[in-house]
Amino acid sequence: MNRKEMKIQAKRQLRRHYWMIVVICLFAAFFGVEYSSSLWGINLDIPSLAATQTGEGRTQASSNLSDVFQDFLLGREDTARQRVKLNQEQIVRNDTNAMFGRSRGVFASLLNSFSSGAVIVSIADATRSIAHNARATVIVPVMVSMAVYLFVWLFIQQTYRVVMRRMLLEGRLYGRIPASRFLYPLHTRQWPRMAWTMFVKNLFLSLWSLTIIGGIIKHYSYFLVPYIIAENPTIGAAKAIGLSRRMMKGHKWECFVAQLTFLGWHLLDIVTVGLSGIFYSNGYHASFFTEYYVYLRALAKRHGVEGSELLCDTRLFAKADAEEIRKAYADVAEAVDQMRSTIVAADRPRGFTGFLSQWLGIRIMHSNQVARYEEYREDSQQIRIGQEILDGTVYPGRLAPAPMPFSFRESRTISANRSYSLVNLIMMFFIFCFVGWVWEVSLAFITEGTFVNRGTLHGPWLPIYGTGGTIILTLLKRLRDKPAFEFAAAVVLCGCLEYFSSWYLEMTHDGQRWWDYTGYFLNLNGRICAEGLLTFGLGGLAIVYLLAPALDNLLSRIDAKKLGVVAVALLAVYCMDQAYSAKHPNIGAGITDYQDSSTAQVS
Repeated sequence: MNRKEMKIQAKRQLRRHYWMIVVICLFAAFFGVEYSSSLWGINLDIPSLAATQTGEGRTQASSNLSDVFQDFLLGREDTARQRVKLNQEQIVRNDTNAMFGRSRGVFASLLNSFSSGAVIVSIADATRSIAHNARATVIVPVMVSMAVYLFVWLFIQQTYRVVMRRMLLEGRLYGRIPASRFLYPLHTRQWPRMAWTMFVKNLFLSLWSLTIIGGIIKHYSYFLVPYIIAENPTIGAAKAIGLSRRMMKGHKWECFVAQLTFLGWHLLDIVTVGLSGIFYSNGYHASFFTEYYVYLRALAKRHGVEGSELLCDTRLFAKADAEEIRKAYADVAEAVDQMRSTIVAADRPRGFTGFLSQWLGIRIMHSNQVARYEEYREDSQQIRIGQEILDGTVYPGRLAPAPMPFSFRESRTISANRSYSLVNLIMMFFIFCFVGWVWEVSLAFITEGTFVNRGTLHGPWLPIYGTGGTIILTLLKRLRDKPAFEFAAAVVLCGCLEYFSSWYLEMTHDGQRWWDYTGYFLNLNGRICAEGLLTFGLGGLAIVYLLAPALDNLLSRIDAKKLGVVAVALLAVYCMDQAYSAKHPNIGAGITDYQDSSTAQVS
């Protein structure tokens, strides 16, 4: 074993796919799969997220949940309900951190229901109302809770171990790791088999752990199971575990020593409050043990280890030749050749028109030059995607032991890389305003049973939704090729918009607020909160990649002059509403009286 060479290769892979590997390891930390210690600094700043501080010490949320669970299991329902009540009162008493509020909002409600154990009581009450059976009231919550826990642990946490190893294995040889690989269990249609194999592996490990020494030894014996499944997810549980045991024979101490060489990085991770781990050492560690698996795999193949023939994903370690790829992707090759033969090059639009279309995604009027260039760009993008597969830049999923489907999209009808006419943008502004208004009015009606005309204006529109949607489409035009950056930028941009809007309305209306997130988990001065920002981020992605292109297609079918008249009429009515509302704003219960309304959110 040449550990030094493996570390050089690991560093090379980390540099090659730096941001993707950082994200892969960060997801592992958030899911509680691996590298969770890198988030300890964040957890220290959010004590209420994992536990509630009391005078007698820390009472963890998982302990509260398990205590309630145990009470129900033993038939002590009254004790369980009393425990939940005390837990909820304790959460309210300790809700003193303005930023990490626990009294309002969806995040806080979900967090509190698990922290206090109220979720168990809710399931029990729902069961009683349906079954009218005391025994079912006890059994069903227990079964549902166990099922939810097992599903999350097995089908998300444990299978993610396989996913991250698959992505790292592909990154060794290929120039790009598709983000779609996060759905590797679904694409291979082997999700249940992967989960079962990981379940059996953990079951065996748990039984061996009862012997203490046996648990340590078997930890290294089963070390390669996730890698084996990542290479060939069709392998059965017993075969994967047996193969890992044989491959690790004589290498357990070697693996232990290799782990010890990262001790310095783990200490640095602690000193830097997790930052060095998140941005370097976690990815370095994961890449190194990927190389270690490749090394042990080669030894197993060379020595004819029993079962090594099941490690048959040869395209993870040697690229297919052009003829083999072209045969497997004949439809893609044909589509690429067809598009390449018919594509017409177009010059980038210049001048003020070019600036608006390229940087802001706006067309004041129809421009043939802009239309031709956008069509050319979309065709070029489709050709690039297909050519990456044919050139072997990405792993050819159709050649995997568990083939992964791939559809080549030629249609431009939902292309996000387009510019929008000014009239269509105005119409989309009002559509977003109206959809936002319907959303919040519906929330008020469902939760409070009454109609509340939300917002500062009197008409059926909430300007912050329309403004947020249109600025995402315009100011973030250059980020549409990078969905992750688009999401982050949408969160920041809409967060700033909402914060400024709240401050401006308060300054211009004698301290009156139309929304207040005080009590919401992760809020800033009650003006913005994590729930709203997450909604804006996800909504921004939906607008950019789905809604806006679809709406643009529909609006473009309408006569431009008639649509222009409608847009001008809407603008006129909207401006009149703004002028009237400046002196006579929309106020009242559920609108500005947010303390008496559970639905007062963004207006």
